[in-house]
Amino acid sequence: MWAVARWEFVQNLKSKAFLIATFAAPLFSLSLIALVIWIARTAERDGATQLAVLDRAGIFAELSEQLQGSGYRVVLFTGSEAELPARMQRGEFDGYLVIESNFFQTRQARYVPKPREGLGFNIRDLPSQSVPRPLRDALSQILLRHELKQLGLPSERAAQLSQGVQITVQAAPEAATEQLKAGLTVGVGFVIILLLLFITMNSISWILYGVISEKRNRVVELVLSSIRAHQLMTGKIVGLGGLALVQAFIWAVVGLTLIFVGGPYVGLPTSVITLAILPFFAWEKIALYIAYFVLGYLFLASLTAAVSATLSDDLQSASSFGMSLVFLPPILPLMLFSLVLKNPDHIALKIISFFPPSTPGMMILRTAVSSVPWWEVLLSVIVLAVATYGMMRLAGKIFQIGILMYGKSPTLQELWRWVR
Repeated sequence: MWAVARWEFVQNLKSKAFLIATFAAPLFSLSLIALVIWIARTAERDGATQLAVLDRAGIFAELSEQLQGSGYRVVLFTGSEAELPARMQRGEFDGYLVIESNFFQTRQARYVPKPREGLGFNIRDLPSQSVPRPLRDALSQILLRHELKQLGLPSERAAQLSQGVQITVQAAPEAATEQLKAGLTVGVGFVIILLLLFITMNSISWILYGVISEKRNRVVELVLSSIRAHQLMTGKIVGLGGLALVQAFIWAVVGLTLIFVGGPYVGLPTSVITLAILPFFAWEKIALYIAYFVLGYLFLASLTAAVSATLSDDLQSASSFGMSLVFLPPILPLMLFSLVLKNPDHIALKIISFFPPSTPGMMILRTAVSSVPWWEVLLSVIVLAVATYGMMRLAGKIFQIGILMYGKSPTLQELWRWVR
């Protein structure tokens, strides 16, 4: 078994597919993310909406002050209102605002946005989107200040009252500590679940191709004369599992290096943040999550091998079928995350916690948001470990019989007979 595992590990470690999946694909993804962030920042920096203001009430200075930092820039327009539509269509500004001289009596103003083509035009025409909120709030503040001054209050006092009340939510120190621990634990759990799903999805193709290639290779019949089928399959699973863990380790090291090295360049004090939050990590839970990660991957890899051993040598259809059968159950905990937050001890969630394909994700989420009884944690680990061992044995048994059915997929009746 260890000889097979070592051979699978070394051969795939040196393959171009592993190098591309480990380095080139993540680098390409990071480049796309960096490009999106750069485009978003550039658009945010250059995307201030410019409005022309035809001011007949003498409030332009106050309006400009109120809109500072809101993403709207106002320009005083001194020409005729009839010129505004044509100049707006030429792209000189993105809309215009007309404030009549009786603004303080009527409490009304007219805003005309620049028409948009296609879907943008329809969305902009919605009543709830017709007047930008910063513009409405700025005019409301000006009206409030004016009415306060009319009541005889000084300008400074009127400005203070028009700012409203600012309330800061502050938790008690012990509550803040517990919330920080819970938030970090949930965050680490989510990262581990996503890493498990991503690595499983990425390595499923290796296992599918490896098992189906063994079925194609008639030399395997000679190999099975000196090694048991379950030892062969277990070796392949352990070898590819070790390769997946190496891949996860490389991603973690590269990711943390990018965060610590690149963080300061974008204004993120990563070192200070790390030193501040490290004491609040629930290390015992993180160690448990790593155990779930390893067992969960080995189970899903064994399930993939078992499924692959039943399929024909059509790699494309086998890959599609295997991905849907193996990858969908582990997503179930993420789909039920809102229920886990509300009621982590719900009977349905407890049942799913002992369903091996979903055990890692569900137990990670449940232990992250609540105190799960120790016996449930221990029992789930035992169930997952036993299921993993049994699935490895089953994959070997199915493979041993499946090589005799070269080019043909077994029926359900035949599968049941093999399992028995």
